[in-house]
Amino acid sequence: MTKTKRKLTEIARQMMSGVVQVHVEGFIEEDIQSVLNPSIKIPGNWSGSGFFVKYKDLEGYIVTNAHVARNAVKVEISSMLTSEERFEAEVIGLVKQLEPDVALIKLTAKELIRFKKIALQPIEYLELSEGISPSRGEAIKAIGYPLGMIEPNITGGEITNFISGSEFTTERFVTNAAINPGNSGGPSINEEGKVVGLNTAVMIDAENIGFITPAGFVKIIIENLLLLNEPHFADIGGKLQKNAENFNRFLKQSQAKGVIVSKVLKDGFLAEAKIQPRDVILSINKVSFDRHGIVIGKEGLYRHKNIYDVMKLVPIGEPAEITFLRNGKIHHSKAPAMRNPMKGIISNPILNERRYLEVFGMVIQPLSFEIIQAIQEVDSYAQIELLKTIDQDNPMLVVTHIYQGTQADEMEWPLGEMIIKANDQEVHTLEELQKEIEECKSDSILLECLNGIIGYFQIEGAPKSNLDELS
Repeated sequence: MTKTKRKLTEIARQMMSGVVQVHVEGFIEEDIQSVLNPSIKIPGNWSGSGFFVKYKDLEGYIVTNAHVARNAVKVEISSMLTSEERFEAEVIGLVKQLEPDVALIKLTAKELIRFKKIALQPIEYLELSEGISPSRGEAIKAIGYPLGMIEPNITGGEITNFISGSEFTTERFVTNAAINPGNSGGPSINEEGKVVGLNTAVMIDAENIGFITPAGFVKIIIENLLLLNEPHFADIGGKLQKNAENFNRFLKQSQAKGVIVSKVLKDGFLAEAKIQPRDVILSINKVSFDRHGIVIGKEGLYRHKNIYDVMKLVPIGEPAEITFLRNGKIHHSKAPAMRNPMKGIISNPILNERRYLEVFGMVIQPLSFEIIQAIQEVDSYAQIELLKTIDQDNPMLVVTHIYQGTQADEMEWPLGEMIIKANDQEVHTLEELQKEIEECKSDSILLECLNGIIGYFQIEGAPKSNLDELS
């Protein structure tokens, strides 16, 4: 064994005592029934990994994967420092859409005291790596509790590759260190004894390919969650397309460098920076891009870091300088980094946060990406219709379940109908629909759908909902 490997192994053994197993009782989110009818919840138990994170002067805070803590009702942790004792933890916050797959939990004050009293030694707090990202071929150790093992597991490997982020995803490191179910949420550490990233996932049907969420993203998420903010990254605030030599005369460029702005979203970063469609973005904060949007320079030589990766690592609110080409002339502009403007159709993966109205034999919910995906399992044609609406600025209401023998069933309303009017009044939210029903002066109400289908329903009592529970 070489000196370097021996050193990394010793560091991993020391840091192993800061890694914990996370035990969760909650609801199984993948169940299609519970997506289409939120009153149905399927209980389950699962486990993952996490680690005590060194951050300012905080004690008892643990980083894990969001998919481990998402839809949890009860969370406990166990550690090799405390035998098989379990300690209650609370969820501080998480990235609901799993991009990146990061959550922050903490031991309750009472349980932290009990943990420290029982522990064989002081808690090992692990420090997140900062600055330059690891290089391809750099040795790492992944630590966690794979497959529900009751002792932590250490696997060795290297950073083998990088996966660039996109408009919707964050960058990931690729490793050949073994990462298995249950191992996710644990740290991958380097020879400096720092956490290079969070073990996140393994690719099914591939050998020795695992993914790590970079420490830089984890740090941004922790800061957001400690401020009790919904964690978001800065985004471009528009649509981009690749440049090409064919555009040289049209764009008055000498060669194809930088990416073309094809669309500017209202109230987004590009709009704030006074960027227009057909401008060519050459650099952000002096980081230059080629025609594919890939970073030019030494970092770009060894990995495909792109314009989205660069933008996401600018803290929201900090000024970002953008250099662009317009009509053959180079311009500079500045604007605060910000998230993309909210659209009407969003992701809503947390079961306890799903809002619904039960009326006329239907379950009606705000349309979300999870509902679109679930409806695909039932009716692919309905999913195609729903996908046409995802760029809407306003929310949409969708019928996700029909009870047999009810008014909606007798009218043969199909799954996936999108309600847009009640008694000729536009409705975009459950509150608006509920108000129209409750204030209706007649004993019947006319509902109209996006595709023109109508329904005439007899009002029989107040609609049932969970709106008050979630307000």
